[in-house]
This record gives sequence, structure tokens and C-alpha cells, in this order.
Amino acid sequence: METALPNRQSIRMKGWDYTTPGWYFVTICVQDMRPVFGTVVNGKMVLNKIGQLVQEMWLAVEKFHPEYHLDEFVVMPNHVHGLARLEGRRDGMPVRSGAAGLPDFVRRFKSTADVAWRKVAVQGGHDGPPVQEGAGRCASPHSGRCASPHAGPDTMRNGKLWHRNYWDVIVRDEQALANIRNYIRCNPQNYDRVMNVGAPRMLGNAALLALPKVGFLASRGVAERAGPTTCPREPGAAIISGFLSPMERAVFTEGLARRAPLIWVKPWGLDDGVLSAPVRQAIDEDRLLIVSPFADDIEAPSLRRAAWCNQYVLAHCDRLIVGHLNPGGMLSCILSEAGPELEITYL
Repeated sequence: METALPNRQSIRMKGWDYTTPGWYFVTICVQDMRPVFGTVVNGKMVLNKIGQLVQEMWLAVEKFHPEYHLDEFVVMPNHVHGLARLEGRRDGMPVRSGAAGLPDFVRRFKSTADVAWRKVAVQGGHDGPPVQEGAGRCASPHSGRCASPHAGPDTMRNGKLWHRNYWDVIVRDEQALANIRNYIRCNPQNYDRVMNVGAPRMLGNAALLALPKVGFLASRGVAERAGPTTCPREPGAAIISGFLSPMERAVFTEGLARRAPLIWVKPWGLDDGVLSAPVRQAIDEDRLLIVSPFADDIEAPSLRRAAWCNQYVLAHCDRLIVGHLNPGGMLSCILSEAGPELEITYL
């Protein structure tokens, strides 16, 4: 995994041989996160002509790379998720060595899909269903940018369909594989929930949303890594997080203590759990904003609600700091959909 990297300039795992057999989770994003492949309707992806061609191109790559076995995949409005296994053998017979490995696989897919996209765009083949009005027009639940769903080559920066880079996760074990498969299958449903959950309710100082915002996200499981140096220290900026995992809670506690501006994106009801003296004092002093779209009778977080909070943080932060990251976990999958231009720093 890329947890040791300091930024988003390179997301390949240093020292890893990408011709190594095994499972790889790949996310490839459209340039500028424009929704050119269709839209999500009632939790299901409805592909336009370009989206259908991109789906066909994904499946066609296996013909050129028989050393790869394609598993779960989905074409979303502005990105593609796919699981692929690099095999040493196919049907009991050796297959050619993956000379260039995963990068060559992705390059082949991007180039063939790009040719198909240009042909359709020139022919005026943007015949997909209209994107829903309002939030549905946004390029991504993780991006503040919005755009026309029928963007063609003339509206893409440098006339490119794909962002130059891509995100990959090396799948380490069966549990991570199951998590990622489930994430891909449920991606249209989760996208729909995020886009249509409704305007969140707020408690505290809403003016904090106008400040520069540093997001902080961390997977569960490494409480001992959380400490005073974990908390971002940027004068004039607010820290935004779900403050749910041990590292996130440590940041919240320290932020309250040093009177930092905080935006708490809660994965349960707005009022529950806000009666402690430090929290109430921070609200009274306009140092805290609590955001939640969930009903007051919801008293505990769930995986879906935690995912919504992480996605809200991605959509509203100006840059992101990631603490502990479980390979193949929910946060790792969600990060794959962050806008490619978002600055991400890994601790």
C-alpha cells in the first residue's frame, strides 16, 4: 500500500514488482472528474454510449493480457473500479510473463477506451440519460467541481479522457478481497446515498465551513500511533473529520484542548454525544461545527454512515491528511475516488 508515501505525486508502491502474481484493485478517473459515462438512477448505474464502450473496453483488455483474470468491476459516472488478478497460469497452462505488469494493463485499457471515446464524441454520440438536477450534476461525491454530463474533447483539459495517473491497491488477503468486491458491487448504491442523502443539519458555527479546511481520516486499529503530533497545526484552517477511529478521536481531543477550529462530521444523530463540557464550551465559543444528515434517534454509527462522513470530508477539505490506513479497508477504497488533484499526505 501507499501509506508510506508523503504525498500524491506518485502512488505506486515503492519497491513493489507489479509483475508479481496476485490481486490488484484499480481505480481510473476521468480528467477533471467530469461525469461523461452516464448517471446513477435509484442506486443503479445507467451507462450512456460512451460508458457502454468503456465497459466493453475493460472486458476487451483481457484478450490482450491473458495473464490477467478480471473480477468485479463497475463503470461509474467519472471513474472505473476494477479487480484483476495477475495469474502465473491460466487453465493449467503457463501464460506469458507480465512483462510490464499492471501499468501496461492500465495503459492498454486507457488507450483503447480513449480511441472509442473520441470516435463517439466526434459523431455526437452523447446519448445517455440526463444527469439528475441538483447534487446529481456534481462530478463526484468526493469533488466540489461540477460539470456537464456530456462533456466532449473540447471541454476536457488538453482533450484527454483520463487523468494521467491511477490508483491501485495491492490486495493482501481474502478479507481485503471480500471488502473490495463488496465495495465495487455497492458503489452505485453508495454513490446514490451520498448524492441524495439531503442537506445535512448543523449545530455550532457554520462560518467555519468558509475557512480553509484540512481533512483528517484514519482507519481503525492503531490507537497507539495517535498522539499530540498527529493533530494538524495550520493557523487559520479548520480540521474536518468524522472523528471516529482512535487516531481521529485523538485529533479531536487535542483540537478541543488547544482551541482549534473543528468541523465534526457525525455518523449518527446531531445532538447525541455533544453534551460533554469541552464540546459544549467549543460550541459556545464558536470553535466547533457539528454536521450530520442523520435522524436524532440514530445513536450509533454504521459502516454506511461512516462512509458517508468520510466522503463528505473528501468533498469539503482543501487538503487531506491520512493517518493509519488498513490495506483493502473501507477508507482505502474511498480514497481511490478522491479527486486526482487533491493533495493527500500520509503519516
